[in-house]
Amino acid sequence: MLYYLDSAIVIYAVEGNPTNQQRALNHLAALELAGHRFAISELTRTECLVPVFGPGGGQRLSDFFRFFHGPNLRTLILTSAMHERAGAIRGGHTYPAIPPAQPTRYGMADALHLAAAIEFGCDVFLTNDNQLANFPDITIEVLP
Repeated sequence: MLYYLDSAIVIYAVEGNPTNQQRALNHLAALELAGHRFAISELTRTECLVPVFGPGGGQRLSDFFRFFHGPNLRTLILTSAMHERAGAIRGGHTYPAIPPAQPTRYGMADALHLAAAIEFGCDVFLTNDNQLANFPDITIEVLP
C-alpha cells in the first residue's frame, strides 16, 4: 500500500518532541517492515522547510533532506488535476464543528494534501489531524 504522509508526520519523524518523534518513527518503521511505501508532495517539503531556513537551521535542514531522499519515499509534483480537486474539496467539505461554532471549509493546505494523495492513487492518508478523520474520499489513518 502507498501511504501519503501529512506534513506533521514528517515533522514529528524528523524533529518532533521525543514522544511524538518516537510515535512517528515506530509507526513508519512498522509500515515499512510490512512492505508499505510512502509519498509526500512538494507542499509537504515546503511546510517542513519553512522553520529551518533561519539562523542555525543547517543541521535541521540536513535532517529533513535526508528524510526526503529516503529510499521508500516518493515526492509528488503538484499537477493541475490536484489543484482542481483541492478546489472541489474546499468547496464540498468542512471540518467537523463543535456547536455552537459553524463548520468551516477545509484549509488550502489540507485540501491540497488530500487532493495530491487521491490524484496520485495513494491508498491511505496518514495524519495526526483528527479533524480529517471523517474525510470520505480516501482512507484516513490518524497516527496511533
